[in-house]
Amino acid sequence: MEFRDFSLLVQHTKVRGFVDGLERGELLASKCTRCGGVQFPPRSDCPDCLSEGFDWVSVNGSGRLLTYTSINVPPRHFAPDLSGRAPFSSYAYHPAPVGIVEMKSGLRVMGWICGVPAQDICVGMTLVPRPEILDDGRATIVLTHEER
Repeated sequence: MEFRDFSLLVQHTKVRGFVDGLERGELLASKCTRCGGVQFPPRSDCPDCLSEGFDWVSVNGSGRLLTYTSINVPPRHFAPDLSGRAPFSSYAYHPAPVGIVEMKSGLRVMGWICGVPAQDICVGMTLVPRPEILDDGRATIVLTHEER
């Protein structure tokens, strides 16, 4: 998969390995080879010491939901069922919750909240970030109750 197929549609980057990891089912952060700082989303240039050297480290485990919202007109690849169209709109009305979890390491990961009924989503709940390849071949990050 090309990096442009990641749901952010970025074509050129020094952190291409991030999407390679998503394709393998692995969520990755960058770790500075000089000062050891870990960054997510991954950064090729350390914001602390400005070094350009980094290694990949896995982001594992669960996190605590810090905040969330719903996107009412999500990207087309998240709303394939067009039966619930909003009036006078070509877009499907299909709320999609997105949230940010804080991992035990302090890293914060954003992703689409999947498999949790909207009325059950609450700040503080435990969710697991994991990569997922969508039906259209794009890679993204989802937050679920259980690890694979």
